[in-house]
Amino acid sequence: MSKVLVVESVSKKFRIHRNRPVTLKEFLILRVTGNRDNTSKVLWALRDVSFSVEQGSTLGIIGHNGAGKSTLLRLICGLGRPTAGKIRCTGHVGSLLELGSGFNSEMTGRENLMTGGILSGLTKRQVEASRDEIIAFAELEEFIDQPVRTYSTGMYLRLAFATAIHFDPDFLVIDEVLAVGDTRFQGKCIKRLDDFRGSGKSLILVSHALDQIRALCDEVLVLEEGQVVMQGDPESAINCYYDLMRQRTERRAVQLDIAIQPSSPTEQGSRWGTKEATIDAVHLFDGQDRTIDWLYSGSGLTVELEYLLEKHVPDFAITLGIYKDPNIKCFETMVSSTRAAFGRLAERGIIRCHLPDLPLLPGRYFVTVGFFPPDWSYVYDYHWQMHPLIVGDEREMPLDISGVVRVRPDWSIRPKD
Repeated sequence: MSKVLVVESVSKKFRIHRNRPVTLKEFLILRVTGNRDNTSKVLWALRDVSFSVEQGSTLGIIGHNGAGKSTLLRLICGLGRPTAGKIRCTGHVGSLLELGSGFNSEMTGRENLMTGGILSGLTKRQVEASRDEIIAFAELEEFIDQPVRTYSTGMYLRLAFATAIHFDPDFLVIDEVLAVGDTRFQGKCIKRLDDFRGSGKSLILVSHALDQIRALCDEVLVLEEGQVVMQGDPESAINCYYDLMRQRTERRAVQLDIAIQPSSPTEQGSRWGTKEATIDAVHLFDGQDRTIDWLYSGSGLTVELEYLLEKHVPDFAITLGIYKDPNIKCFETMVSSTRAAFGRLAERGIIRCHLPDLPLLPGRYFVTVGFFPPDWSYVYDYHWQMHPLIVGDEREMPLDISGVVRVRPDWSIRPKD
């Protein structure tokens, strides 16, 4: 099968200049030593990166913030040149690198759509042929002639994605955009990407949503500090990503002179992290605010987290999930920034998450919670399968159903007309 993208030994460096002026003492030292360039430092965003993408395949790229993912995508899209190495692309490359990138906020959605198509190399007639389909997909019929500065975040997303996918590129590059917008539109985007892949087109996807990486990608590239750690099947790559997070957490703990329990992060009942932000207690409540360790299927659940912060932790991220043994995710939610969601938090406090109903089949489950830095680079405190929850049923369930979700099937039959 032919390759639509080949990246050969690509490196990229940036020179970071300091903002403050040079003092007289520093100036004299620079003159004496002859070092004229001591006011800046070199940052290597990528080092010797090599990989390829075959026609009709989807490559995921994962790594913590600062690993070099966005720099790599921008180079692939021609937005800059590598310091060393080569990038060879076949066919027309479409990109969606950030929400509304390339949009003029004073122009209308229709004008931005037309401009984007022409800048992508299409003729005005070709753009007009796809215009109505793009507007319908973006669900912006009532707002397409309004300036995009009046659009909500969701409206921006819908127009940006619809524009990129409908101009029929041979190769599409997407950076994190599918993490924005409501669940319904995300599903619509993923269905369109499935159709895109089914037509023999190629895709590169960067996302922190690892479930999307599992569902959409044939192979996954793991980046760490600007270098390729591995390229392989999604499950192996995600395990590698988690292992790198564990290693970063351990290095951070050594810097802080903190001892981490030797248990594996995936061992039932394990807790690990640097403890800079800690989950001191987890309480489960029913709809009447009574402490519980079991509930009936379909009932509501409130999870209460008592936390303690070190003074240097102004913000953190939260994950809360419900898992069924062995390691089956039933549900997960996250808060990417507590400061953005709740404002400045006190040193001690309680965070509550209410789930109105849990339609789970009867069985034993676990509530899993975690605190992370906003860049998800390591772990503050992670409770894996430490908090059991038993789900029962007030009525006897049929024996011929299985899975996780509580659904009562109602079979019927009728003759064909």
